[in-house]
Amino acid sequence: MSVGKVRRGLDRVGCLLPWPKTTRETCFFSLRPSYGGPGYFSRKLSREFSRTDIHITYDQLRNAEAALLFSVSWGEWFHRLSKLWNVKTVLRVDGFMLPEYYDNRSQPSGFQTRSLTSTNMDLNYRIQRDLLLANHVIYQSAFCKDMTDKYLYNRRSDYSIIHNGVDLDCFRPIKPTNRRVRLLSAGSLRHEYMLGTVLPIFSRLWRKHNLELQVVGTLSTICKQQLKEFSENNQEASDRINIVGAVDNDEMPEQMSKADILLHPRLGDWCPNVVIEALACGIPVACGSWGGTAELVGDGGEIVSTEPWGYGNNFVDGMSAAVERIIGSLDIYSAKARQQAEDKFDICSVSNKYKAAMGLKYAQF
Repeated sequence: MSVGKVRRGLDRVGCLLPWPKTTRETCFFSLRPSYGGPGYFSRKLSREFSRTDIHITYDQLRNAEAALLFSVSWGEWFHRLSKLWNVKTVLRVDGFMLPEYYDNRSQPSGFQTRSLTSTNMDLNYRIQRDLLLANHVIYQSAFCKDMTDKYLYNRRSDYSIIHNGVDLDCFRPIKPTNRRVRLLSAGSLRHEYMLGTVLPIFSRLWRKHNLELQVVGTLSTICKQQLKEFSENNQEASDRINIVGAVDNDEMPEQMSKADILLHPRLGDWCPNVVIEALACGIPVACGSWGGTAELVGDGGEIVSTEPWGYGNNFVDGMSAAVERIIGSLDIYSAKARQQAEDKFDICSVSNKYKAAMGLKYAQF
C-alpha cells in the first residue's frame, strides 16, 4: 500500500475521532436566533448561556459537550457522530402535525388547510425518530408531552418538562399613562380563528368598557381580510384598533407597555412565548383551557373551559366574560401575572434547567 493511501486513510480516521474538549464548555445549537417562536427562544437561551460563559456554536459539533436540537435533527447519522464524539444530544420538541386536526376535511378559500400531506407526515416521522434516538428530551409543557406520547412516541425516561423563559429585566411592568384599557392580540396571526375570536370579543365590549385593541404580529391573508371586513362593518369600533404588524422580539417590551390585557385565543399551543412575555410585563391573559397556555397563565389571568379546537360562539362568550372579570380587578390580575412570571419563567432559572438536562457543569440553582 502506498504512503499516500495510508496518509489519506489516517486523515479520514482523524476527522472522525473526538477532539479534546476545551476548559470553556461549549453547546451546539441546531437553530440560530431567528424569527418565530423557536428562533426567538434560541435567541433568549443563547444570550443567557453566553452570559454564564458557555460558548454557543452552530457548526462545530465536535467541539461541544452537548447538542440542543430544535424540533428535529439531520438524521440518524447525526446521532451516530454525536455518540462517537461524546456529545450528549438533547431534543427540544416543537410543534408537529396532529392527525386529529389534519383530518383532510375541506376548508373555505383562504382558511388553514387541514390536509395531512406527505410533507407533514415526513416531519412527524423525523420527530418520532429523534424522540427515540436523543439522549434526553425536553418538552415545553405537560400538554406537549401528552400530545407527543399520544401521537408519536411515549418517552418513559430521560426527559424533562421545561417551560420557555423570559428576561425579567427586559420584559417588565411599565405603569401606563392615563388612557383607555387596551386589549392586545399578538404573535403569529395566521389562522382564521385568531381574529375570528378576538374581533367579536372587541365588538361586544369596546363601547361598554371604553376599550381599544392593539394588533401586533404577522398577519396572514385571511386575517387581513377579517380586519378589512370588520372595519367596513364597524367603522366606529375600527377607529379604536391600532394595527402595528410584525415587530422583532426585542421590540415587544415597548409594544406590551401599551397594553393591559392579552387575548390569546389559540387552542392547543405548546408554550407560546408571547404569553410568558405578557405575564412578565404584568399583563393578565385570557385564554382557553385546552393546550399548554393554561399551564402558563395560572392565577395571572382567566382560563376559559373549552373542548379541543372548541372555537365558536361559546368560546367567544367565555372569553368575553373572562375579559370583563379581569377589567373588574385589573390591578390585582396584573400583580399576579408578574408574580407568575417571576416564580416560573425567569430565563436564568430556565437556562439552568436546560444546562442540567444537557449535563453542563455550570448549571447552578
